[in-house]
Amino acid sequence: MNRDYGVYVVVALLVILIETVASNLLAIGGITPDLLLVVIVSFALQKGQLPGVLFGFASGLVYDIVSTDVLGSNALVKLLAGYCAGFFHREAASLQASIGSPRFIGVLLGCALVHNAVYSFLYTRPADIPFVAFYLKNGIAAALYTTALALLPFFYASRQRGEDY
Repeated sequence: MNRDYGVYVVVALLVILIETVASNLLAIGGITPDLLLVVIVSFALQKGQLPGVLFGFASGLVYDIVSTDVLGSNALVKLLAGYCAGFFHREAASLQASIGSPRFIGVLLGCALVHNAVYSFLYTRPADIPFVAFYLKNGIAAALYTTALALLPFFYASRQRGEDY
């Protein structure tokens, strides 16, 4: 049980390192995926709402410290993502069962849309750019890109479970 937490912490730290160092390599048209969100959602689906909130907050805070973002902004939105994903937690679900079901993709997309809406709200000022325009470009497009990249672990886990999609 504790080994699972350690693995998630190591994966989150590696993802934070990748996102801060090589985010430009993953960008398409200025839109970057949020790989840390994928880790947080999979963690919350497997472990539950409270662990998802705590993990989301801690990993978001580490990301805020390492990146040049406003301190606390990612901690807030990642906490919210862990909270939302935790609603869909199933007791005794393995990692493969959590991310190898189509439910994972739907939950991730929903969490990404909520996450990006709050994040966009924090960063737009009415005088600069309208919220809707900013959210369409940076919120919805980034949520779709993040979800598209999450199809890779989804298909891998579903193959391990013996399900073909």
